[in-house]
Amino acid sequence: MTRRCLSQAALCTILLVMFTACSSEEPVAKPADGWVTVTDEPSGARIALPEKTEPASNTASDANGSQVTFRQYAATAADGEVEVGFNVLDTRGGSYDLDTGVREVATSLHGRVVSAQPTDIDGFDAVDVEVSYGTGNMVLFQLVSANEHVLQPLVAGPASRRDVVEETFEQLTRSLDVGP
Repeated sequence: MTRRCLSQAALCTILLVMFTACSSEEPVAKPADGWVTVTDEPSGARIALPEKTEPASNTASDANGSQVTFRQYAATAADGEVEVGFNVLDTRGGSYDLDTGVREVATSLHGRVVSAQPTDIDGFDAVDVEVSYGTGNMVLFQLVSANEHVLQPLVAGPASRRDVVEETFEQLTRSLDVGP
């Protein structure tokens, strides 16, 4: 499992747009011991990650030819057993199809969607997803369509350590504050 897998997941978020139209010391919710609250300044979204990280930022063109910015925050947890990420895509009011996003993430990982459950995160449409990929790997993630941003907290790791992946994902998503 490498950060490349997280990068692929972040790029899937961009693909979805093509197919459709910081740190802060203040905690979001009480983060797990040793976790650090990170604020994505452009969106105002906050989340606790296992370590301090700066975003990797990039741009891509959406289906309408407009430039879209995305940021990826990546860390590891459980002594490096799992990759933890938080991706933010600026949609600038564009439409975002959550179902297409789920399919694109699975496709980018050459994986299979195990489950995708619609949900509501702080009043915004969202989906909780599990994808299996590679030889015995899994990723749990959410896609949250919030204002002019799509938020994607995710945890990837070996399916044989499902308990660690699930526990880490719970810590991650429990700390998510969608922002203004």
